[in-house]
Amino acid sequence: MPSILRSIRTLLLSPGTFFEERPPAETLAVAAGVVVALAIALVIGLSLLGTIFAGSIDATVTMDNPDRPPEWVCDQHGDDESPLADNCDEPATIERDAGALAQETFHEYIPYALISPFILWIFSGIVLFAAGRLAGGDPSVPGSFALAGWAAVPEFVRLGAVLVGFWFVLRDVTITDPDAQLGVIEGAVASLEPILQVVSLLVLLWQWYLLTCGLSRDADVPWGTAAVAVGVPLALLVPFAVFYSSH
Repeated sequence: MPSILRSIRTLLLSPGTFFEERPPAETLAVAAGVVVALAIALVIGLSLLGTIFAGSIDATVTMDNPDRPPEWVCDQHGDDESPLADNCDEPATIERDAGALAQETFHEYIPYALISPFILWIFSGIVLFAAGRLAGGDPSVPGSFALAGWAAVPEFVRLGAVLVGFWFVLRDVTITDPDAQLGVIEGAVASLEPILQVVSLLVLLWQWYLLTCGLSRDADVPWGTAAVAVGVPLALLVPFAVFYSSH
């Protein structure tokens, strides 16, 4: 256990030392585990966000009853024994808890949260391998994908910041009018946007430093060369990170 804790501490505080002691290609299995852990964390985080938003809504909405056939079916077959008319005696509309509906909406995105880390992992591994080649180095395929997996570590910080931030700004918010919920939530989280933007930029800087140290070791190129090779594709992500944090 002390060895594991020391390794984690070294990765977080001195990734250069970490990769000098452990060549990236030799850490592929552990890095893959980090990606799996991030996927699980995103699913849990999305569920928690749904709970946070649902807890801020105290209202009901009127909606069509999904258990009742369409009106035209009931008009044509309501007086006969047709199985099409089953449940026509059910009310046409029902009342649903708006908070529960909001939570269900978040749950619809769980499959995307589960697979997105793996898609980004594959894409990032390819980009890192190409960057190492373009930098004149000799990167390994396992090393490139290991580094892409280790780059997921800072994402846990971003996820934690999002969860804590939304909980903080919505903790005293109670929405009683479903039609106004979007405006109320946007107003509540407006103060959170600058903080999340800063967190996103810091996460990108952390990933840049971590990947630079790792690529320099794996591709056997100077640190400055690796910094440029990693920095160019990451710089393209800055506008997306800022936009994502604002919406």
